[in-house]
Formats: sequence, C-alpha cells, structure tokens
Amino acid sequence: MNILLIYLTSHPAISSSPPYFLEKALKKHQVEVFGFNETPYWGDLRHKLPFYIPKGLPVSVQSVIKKFNKRFDLIIEITTAMQYHLTGYKKLPVTNALWALDVYRFDQRKFMLWLKDDFDYIFSSQKNFVDIFNPAKSFWLPYACDPEVHKKFELPKIYDIVFVGNTNIDIYSERVRLLKLIAEKFNLKVFNNVYGADLAKIYSQAKIVFNKSADGEINMRIFEAMSCGSLLITDHIKRETGIEYLFQDKQHLVFYDNEKDLLEKIDYYLKHDKEREKIALCGHMEVIQKHTYEHRAKTMLKIMTKNI
Repeated sequence: MNILLIYLTSHPAISSSPPYFLEKALKKHQVEVFGFNETPYWGDLRHKLPFYIPKGLPVSVQSVIKKFNKRFDLIIEITTAMQYHLTGYKKLPVTNALWALDVYRFDQRKFMLWLKDDFDYIFSSQKNFVDIFNPAKSFWLPYACDPEVHKKFELPKIYDIVFVGNTNIDIYSERVRLLKLIAEKFNLKVFNNVYGADLAKIYSQAKIVFNKSADGEINMRIFEAMSCGSLLITDHIKRETGIEYLFQDKQHLVFYDNEKDLLEKIDYYLKHDKEREKIALCGHMEVIQKHTYEHRAKTMLKIMTKNI
C-alpha cells in the first residue's frame, strides 16, 4: 500500500515524536513523507488563521502528490505544535485522514475545527475531544510508545523520582509547584530536552517517574515511562479522557488526586520496593502488548481502508 504522510519534519526533536514513530510503524508499506517545512509559506505565515495562500504557491495536497509522481492509496496529515495545513483535500479522490495531536490546547483545537471538514477521517489523540469533530468520521487514537526506543534498560535504580519535560513556569505553573513540593521531601531529579535512548535510560534508572499533565490530557509521558519499566505516578485526570479504560490504578500505574495524596504515595512506594516493581512490570507489559505505535497504525489503517 502506498501511503503519504504529511507532518513537520524539521522539528529538533522530530525523531522522538508521534509522527516519526507512526512512520516507523508503517514500515511494511511504501511510505513517502512530505514536510510542512518544505512549503513556501514556512516561517512566514505560521499561526495565521485562516491562512492567506498566495496564488500559485505549491501548497495544495494535489501539488504534493504531483511532486512524488506516484499514486497513493492513503494520505495522512498530522498536526504540529504550530498551525500548518495543506489545501485541496475536499477535491482529492484519495482516502485521507488527520491525526489531531494537541487537541486539548485551545489554540490548536480552534485550528482543527477550522479544517475538520477537509478530511474523510479524523483521529483525536484525546478521547474527550472526539465528538467536537464529525462523530461519524472521528475516532480516538491516543499516543503510544515505541518499544525499540522506549525500552527497559537493565540499569541500577539510581534515582528515587524523576521528571523529564518542560518546566517553564509561565506555561506549567502547577507542574512546577508540585515539583518543588516533591523536591522538599524526596530525592528528585529533573531533566529537560532529553529524548530517545537518553530518555529511556533515565526512566529505566528511576524508581518512580512523576507526571503532571498540562491540561488534564493523556500525554506521551504516560506511555513512554511505563514502557521503560518504571512506576509511573500521574495525576488522576477526568474519567471521560479514557485513562481508566487504558490503565488500572495500582495495577499498571498509580494515580494521585491532590498534593497530599501525591506526597504520601511517593513515600509509600519508595519504601515498598516489591509492590512498586510489581506494578511497574505490569504497566510495562500492558503498554508493550496494547499501546505501541504499531497498534495505533493498525487501528488507523483498519478504519481508513474499510471501504476501499
């Protein structure tokens, strides 16, 4: 099957991103990739809604297909942290889809709602936002892990608790506040701008991985930390997100409800090694068996090809 993937290929952490992992997962097929950064409006018209597309510029999906000079069976566009989109999908005789990633963000959600009618199918990374699109053609497709990258390294547990991610207080004030509370009582190590094997090694060396969502979403950290075989302690986000459909509390991971609960659970699981490692192993097996990007690719293709 010939598949065209369209996403932002110039991001510095692209090799640790869902679009890249999806591309890897589709390796059994003939996959071509077009980067939004290859379009003439790259860098000039970002964040403008709606876009002003200068006449004659090759930013339509038809012109991209012409560039490859081949017939595609499926086309998948994947959203970015910025706002980029090709035009012309409505006139396209090829089954196509959008994978809407950061849909929990208001600015991204507004953008996705503007372009939602362009696609045959829409896959939302967040279950509680599926229905904002056309319910007849929208589906839940969460983030996942790549076991070749997010793997369990057999290394000593040298960290009591770690957090890897953005700690910009202007954006993640509650996350930073909780990290400060944790650091006052426990041996916490915080890392920024760490990806790939380096990320997996840090997680593998941690007794506990801490997670605080940005806005009550199921984020990548959940799957990646569990895939590396360490206990994940994460905020208990709303039931409608589907988190309890994916994972069970104290079986695959541990939820906390507030700061008091968080600190008590960190203390408990640092003192109960066998219980901690049992949950961590169970979580590891669960994501490897059900929540890899190969699983996501199979789900996507099954839906997109059912009428082909």
